[in-house]
Amino acid sequence: MEHNESTNIIQLSTNNSKMPNKSKYRYLSQPYNSTCISFEILDITLNDAGYYAGGIDKEKALSLGHGVVLQVSGHPTKPEIIGNLNVSVGSYSELTCSSKSTSAPDYYAKLETLDYTWFVNGTKKDKENNQKLSLHVTKDLRYNKYSCTAMGKKLMSESSDTVQINPLYEPNQLSIHPEPSLNYGKLTVKDGKTIGPYDCLADCNPPCEIIWKYKDTAGTFHDATVSGHTLSVLTVSRNISLLRCIAKYMGKTDDKKKHNIPLDVQYLDNPVLFVSDKFEEPNHTVKIKEGKEFQIFCNVNGNPEPKITLRKDASDSEIKQSTSGDWLNHTMKSLQCSDIGTYKCTGISPEFNDTEEMFRINVTCDTRKDTSLKMKTLYGSKSGQDVKVTVAVPVIANPPPQKSALRWFGPIANSSIMSMVFQQDVPYKHWINSSIPIINQNYFGNYTLKYNMTEVITITINAEDVPQVPRNFTGYSYASGFINLTWVSGFDGGKVQHFILSIKDRIGWQELANLSDPGQGRVVHYESGRLNPGQEYWYQLKSCNKINCSKESANITITAKAEPRLSVLLDKTFVIGASSAVVILILTIVFVLIILKRKTALNRQDNQQDGAEIADQPDVVLYAAVDKSAFQKNQNKADVVAEAVPEKKDENDTLYAVVEKKTTTEANPSAIKKESEQKNKSKKERQEGATAAEATGASATSRNVNQDGLIYIDVDFAKKPENPDKNEKPKIHGEEDRTEYTFVDFSKRAPVVKEKPKKEEEK
Repeated sequence: MEHNESTNIIQLSTNNSKMPNKSKYRYLSQPYNSTCISFEILDITLNDAGYYAGGIDKEKALSLGHGVVLQVSGHPTKPEIIGNLNVSVGSYSELTCSSKSTSAPDYYAKLETLDYTWFVNGTKKDKENNQKLSLHVTKDLRYNKYSCTAMGKKLMSESSDTVQINPLYEPNQLSIHPEPSLNYGKLTVKDGKTIGPYDCLADCNPPCEIIWKYKDTAGTFHDATVSGHTLSVLTVSRNISLLRCIAKYMGKTDDKKKHNIPLDVQYLDNPVLFVSDKFEEPNHTVKIKEGKEFQIFCNVNGNPEPKITLRKDASDSEIKQSTSGDWLNHTMKSLQCSDIGTYKCTGISPEFNDTEEMFRINVTCDTRKDTSLKMKTLYGSKSGQDVKVTVAVPVIANPPPQKSALRWFGPIANSSIMSMVFQQDVPYKHWINSSIPIINQNYFGNYTLKYNMTEVITITINAEDVPQVPRNFTGYSYASGFINLTWVSGFDGGKVQHFILSIKDRIGWQELANLSDPGQGRVVHYESGRLNPGQEYWYQLKSCNKINCSKESANITITAKAEPRLSVLLDKTFVIGASSAVVILILTIVFVLIILKRKTALNRQDNQQDGAEIADQPDVVLYAAVDKSAFQKNQNKADVVAEAVPEKKDENDTLYAVVEKKTTTEANPSAIKKESEQKNKSKKERQEGATAAEATGASATSRNVNQDGLIYIDVDFAKKPENPDKNEKPKIHGEEDRTEYTFVDFSKRAPVVKEKPKKEEEK
């Protein structure tokens, strides 16, 4: 500070280039020329801080060292953090917080010492008050923000700008997003499908360069299409085995910077066919002779290993299935016509539609009978101009049999037999339908069907017609009252036949005998037995079998030979004896009826007294069942018996030998059954008794005679059910139709009874 009287009291000078503002200072010394200088600084600022010295001139003021220092308290300058921020992980980083005091000039900086405070992410870091901060660098430091402040004696600086450590490190491993779903360490994908996009992420600083490659089945790597670190959508084929993500760090690569994605590319190819070691085009037809060996090879490539099946005609049943590998082998030792058809080789793999190829086997086989089907070989037929037997022969043949090569051989040579061929449900099975005419009996016999003169089958056509009318039906009376009939057995229609001989009476034809057939062309005999001498008899003969009887019948009329006078007298005697028997029978019946009527009246009175009502009871019926079916075992051994004089018969012309009277109090099923069995047995006996002997001449009869040769009757009165109507009169009914009768007529005489052998009598 200088004194200049002429101008100013105070003259200011400074080392700064800019002159201080003189108006800030006010001189206070008195007198003005006093050597003790006093002045005042107005509006103190940080710029006013400094060293103040006085003297005559600037040089003397500074040299004397008699000055003072003005210290102005102020905030330290904003700190700046200095240090290496890019540090490898595992190293140390040192940061320096730099600030200046504003309370004194720089040349007096020692007058104020600054203190420093460090902050991490805005939080004060304890025990770090030094200007320098030392850090052990890890990956996590990249997330921290560091700042600091400077503190003077009184005032603190503002916070410094934040800084971050940039930890430098190589990638430890790579990651793929989205993460592939691996199965047994591989990514499963179908051939022709797409995968991606995939992001390959590498944890490295500075960031790595990402490269995608794929490896083929030959082991060669190829660049894949990428966008930055993302693998674009990739269409997968079966020749890709691996995807690889590569991360380049600082231009370098090593095994730690690779990530592999193994691929399991699945596929299923169409089958490839080989028939007998030759490649076979799909849907092709293989022709082969019956009996030959045939081999089928089917190859189906696929991943995973497919299942291969062989089927025929889309049937549910498998012919064969592969057990291992992608090949199926099948050998058919001896082909048959049944092997004709379409065969299908199928490849089956999960998640894929089945693949298949088909081929056809056409087996040629000769025409032969189909034994799998039942066929009728025995036929029965009638004969006639319009009669034909239809024969259906099932055959196996491929190609189908030709109608022109079919021929039937039978009893009649060069017979015109029409045949037609019809296919069945499969191509190798056919029906040969033929119509064989049976014009007359000469056409019956064996017929053989031949194809190209090779026998197919033989059938037999037997006669099955109504029999012929018996031939040479004749008769004569060889003794008094005896007639002998003979005839010749004709064609029997192919069935067992019998002969029905009938006799005519005033009502009509009545069956007399049922005779068996001794054989075609044989003579049949029938002997009538004892008849009325001098009486004319009409006979009718028919041939019958299970089909029907002959359309016509043979008829003859014969007059029985007359008897001597003595025989007539004997017959009258026997007639008187028979009449006496009838009178005794009638008296017995009347006596029994009177007793029954009385008993019935008493029962009615008892019922009226008790007040009981009897309902649904059958009528009280007395009936006579005359059994004319068989002789008694001990017949009269006389050769001649008395002849009964014909009299007027009832409308059923029935003789009665057994009179039964049955009464039942309640419906008894067992009794009804027993009665029915008795009736059937009686009827059967009558029929058997009416059957005449064959050629032996012995005749059968239905009358019962006593030891004297007279007709006799057995009267059996069995108890019948009670009838509510106690006043109803008893009735006599016939055995079959239960027709009410008022009299019983015995008009015929007993037949001749021949003596039986003793052994037969003992039986």
